[in-house]
Amino acid sequence: MTPDQKAPRDHRGAPFWQRLRTGNLRDAEFGALLLAPAAVLLLGIFLAPMLNVFLLTLRVQDVANPQIINYGLGNFQRLLADEAFIAAFVRTVWFGVLTVVGSFLVGLPLALLANVKTGWRWVVRIALLLPWAMPQVVTGAMFAWLFNSQYGLFNDLLFRLGFAPIYWFLNPTAAAIAFIITTIWKTSSFVALILLGGLQSIPAELEEAARVDGATANQIFWRITLPLLRPAIAVALIFRTLSALQVFDIPYAFMQNGASRSLETLGVYIQKYTVEFLDPGYGATVSLSLFALALLITFIYVRVVRVEQK
Repeated sequence: MTPDQKAPRDHRGAPFWQRLRTGNLRDAEFGALLLAPAAVLLLGIFLAPMLNVFLLTLRVQDVANPQIINYGLGNFQRLLADEAFIAAFVRTVWFGVLTVVGSFLVGLPLALLANVKTGWRWVVRIALLLPWAMPQVVTGAMFAWLFNSQYGLFNDLLFRLGFAPIYWFLNPTAAAIAFIITTIWKTSSFVALILLGGLQSIPAELEEAARVDGATANQIFWRITLPLLRPAIAVALIFRTLSALQVFDIPYAFMQNGASRSLETLGVYIQKYTVEFLDPGYGATVSLSLFALALLITFIYVRVVRVEQK
């Protein structure tokens, strides 16, 4: 460097706004600046409805005289003493556990089958898309017809096999079984599609090397495939759990076809108070409890996955 030449200015120790003006930003600052517009937009889309829901929870409607509206924490006190809400909460968690586990146990073999390198695997993959792409309300109406006690397909098969018909929607246990079967049929394909993506990301060289070393198919699955599939399993379980907690269409369709309140989940309970009973304040309070439950479960999933990856 000649004496007449000046060294380039280094603004890294300067204030942020000065570095922004000169274009001498750190990599992390430049990345954050690029993400800022999208982050502000997402926060606005997310925070505005959440704030509106929270304000609605403070709107207390008098049970004896619905025309009287007060403001306070009365909805939260009512929530803790509401036996119907507690029953719907426990029912939602119980249904969620059974359907999430069931959809995983069905979805994993379907994903393995769709990953087999044969000329017919495209048939399996197309078959996986059909239940996932079908709207839930259509699925509920279809299975409500299949489980109909008088002219449903399942009772017709039972009759032909010599068994007595089952009154699916009149018996709480039978209605729960019908709901679980329907939900597993609907959601196992979604789990299978996510797991299929995880299976295709596993390097084929690992399994080939294991076969050369004399490993059996069971050993390859339990010691190579399943451990490498854990991130995809975590993603599938998170999304599946959130959808299980928010389920509305299928139990609502079943209840419209004669099912009792034994299928009343939190989603149906929220709809009942918000739309039918015209009590949006209490419906928003139930919604807030559902959001808190989903947030807690997501946090637990993320913590478990982070611990396993360390």
